[in-house]
Amino acid sequence: MTRTSLLAILIAATIAITITPQIMAQEENTDVSVWDSTVIPVFGIYSVGGSGQIAGNFAVDTFEKKDTAIQVGLRAQDRFDGPIEPIGNVYFAPTGESAPGIANWNFDWSADAGTTYLQEQLGKDLTSQDLEDYTVILEIVDTEGNTYSLDFLDIPYPPGPVLLSQSSQNVGFGFIGLPIDSAAYDISLSVSNDKGRTLAESEITVIVTDETPDNGKIDICHKGKKTINVSVNSVTAHLNHGDTVGAC
Repeated sequence: MTRTSLLAILIAATIAITITPQIMAQEENTDVSVWDSTVIPVFGIYSVGGSGQIAGNFAVDTFEKKDTAIQVGLRAQDRFDGPIEPIGNVYFAPTGESAPGIANWNFDWSADAGTTYLQEQLGKDLTSQDLEDYTVILEIVDTEGNTYSLDFLDIPYPPGPVLLSQSSQNVGFGFIGLPIDSAAYDISLSVSNDKGRTLAESEITVIVTDETPDNGKIDICHKGKKTINVSVNSVTAHLNHGDTVGAC
């Protein structure tokens, strides 16, 4: 897929909703704003929430100050079974391909500058905002050090304020082009103001394995010699120095 066609698709997958939320710690396994994907037909990319989607299971960070707010969210989902229930902000995604070069899991993003849903969530009236007035960056890094970064200002949004940008993506989609056989991915979505201050940031780790965690821990083959049982939060550190998920 060319960058031009990606941007065209992202226009369709990005919705502008008329108006609009103190810094809050990232909330795990929660929800974001939703919209009905039947409102704007989308080919190839699907909305988060709405028709055919299930809400919930997001890692969410919300910036709130007086009558304005910004909320960002990330999650992973099984392409066939829906959103994956995380342990903290760690998602265990299935291995394999749903189509040649396409991973069996997607990651979903949401960047909300003040939808009516967010107003209801926070219980206050919010003034209008525009995501184009902020720097919104999506970044993905795998255990081999491959990196993909998307600056939302490179997306040619439709005219008018853009209050909500949501999409479901796959590391194997052409414009991202990351290897789909990495053992884990760190994904972040951040919103910064014109002074470079990060207002809200969601961070998740997706571990690709068919192993099942038990009580928040999982077996790791350490240095190819010894099986150890570690917290899911430390798995990527082990993978980064060559350990593998599962018993030796």
